[in-house]
Amino acid sequence: MKIKLEHVTRIEGHASLTVMLTEGKVHSVRLKYEEGARLFEGLLRGRNFFDAPTITSRICGVCPSVHNITAIKAMEQALGVSVDPVTDQLRRLMILAQWIQSHTLHAFFLALPDYLGAESAISMASEHPDEVEIALALKKLGNDMVYVIGGRAVHPITSRVGGFSHVPPVTRLADLRHRLEEALPPAMRLARLTGELDIPDFSRKTTYLALVDPDEYAYYTGEVCSSEGYCSTPDDFCSTLREVVRPDSTAKAGLHEGRGFFTGALARINLSHELLTGSAGSILRDSPHSFPNYNTFLNTFCQTVELVHAMTESVRLIDELLAGDLATKTPEIAVRAGSGVAATEAPRGTLYHAYTLDDEGLIVDDNIITPTAQNLTNLEDDINQFVEQRRDWEAARLIEGIERLVRSYDPCVSCATH
Repeated sequence: MKIKLEHVTRIEGHASLTVMLTEGKVHSVRLKYEEGARLFEGLLRGRNFFDAPTITSRICGVCPSVHNITAIKAMEQALGVSVDPVTDQLRRLMILAQWIQSHTLHAFFLALPDYLGAESAISMASEHPDEVEIALALKKLGNDMVYVIGGRAVHPITSRVGGFSHVPPVTRLADLRHRLEEALPPAMRLARLTGELDIPDFSRKTTYLALVDPDEYAYYTGEVCSSEGYCSTPDDFCSTLREVVRPDSTAKAGLHEGRGFFTGALARINLSHELLTGSAGSILRDSPHSFPNYNTFLNTFCQTVELVHAMTESVRLIDELLAGDLATKTPEIAVRAGSGVAATEAPRGTLYHAYTLDDEGLIVDDNIITPTAQNLTNLEDDINQFVEQRRDWEAARLIEGIERLVRSYDPCVSCATH
């Protein structure tokens, strides 16, 4: 028996799925990303180090700021550049802003229709206008935060190696703070709603990988840690992460220690849920779910918990910025040969950028490892078990369940086929 899904709907990009069953058992699962290879790593070679953050932000229109900042951090490591605290705080705000707009987009416009009996967010709006209006406002808030700090809502232009070309005015930051506080109660209401959804009964324990910092819910700094007790620096981890080139897909597939693994909101919460801010932590504790949890369908709920965390953490960062001197100092950059690896937590999981420079500051080697590519092996393993447990379902119902499972990962095909 062959189950063929020509187009997985409501994900970022284009993907198809083929499941082969032999004598009632799953023989193979293959998720194929259909977009053409975009060759960003090749485009960077021979370019000046200063170009990488601007070019790599074009990998994705949903999470450009995270690519931008991760590239900057890797270049600063390669060049031995340190930045001031204000620069760090503004970069953190940009990543949190990306979480706000991206998590809102996925949870409420791509995933939620599955659970409210709607074909799309447009059809969902007629019966749930208040929820859709809140989600639209939250997404706009995230975009506006990136605009104020990065110079535009998509593909930021003010952030650069060593600092920022422009620092946002106090009045604009204060306005963002006010909007964040106003939007927090309705965001919490939506997060509680996703925690009460009737999700499929599914559990498959796997390895969960994310940045971990003992002092905070990590997204900007930290070690790469796993649910199996493994921890290392990002550069050491990249040397153990294997990317498999597949002939039937323009995306590589990630393996760690020979197995698939999960990175993303569920992984971060499984590893660091005790470090969530008060409001986000209370939503998690009040939900009917316990953590660590091995139901992949809960990744969407975890994203909405992180949305609340990102908003409260953003308020805290803005308060710190407003209490001090907003001026930044761009350090002198001595061009030299070197290598740098950086990791941040993109909305969909841990993102890695690695660069090698020659003595003129030109890129001679680079590697960008995105969350969706890392998750591909684990996603296929999840589908395998999901289908094995529901072999008696009719094909249409099974396909619907598989699509929900794929959407739970919030895949970004553009990033995966970079």
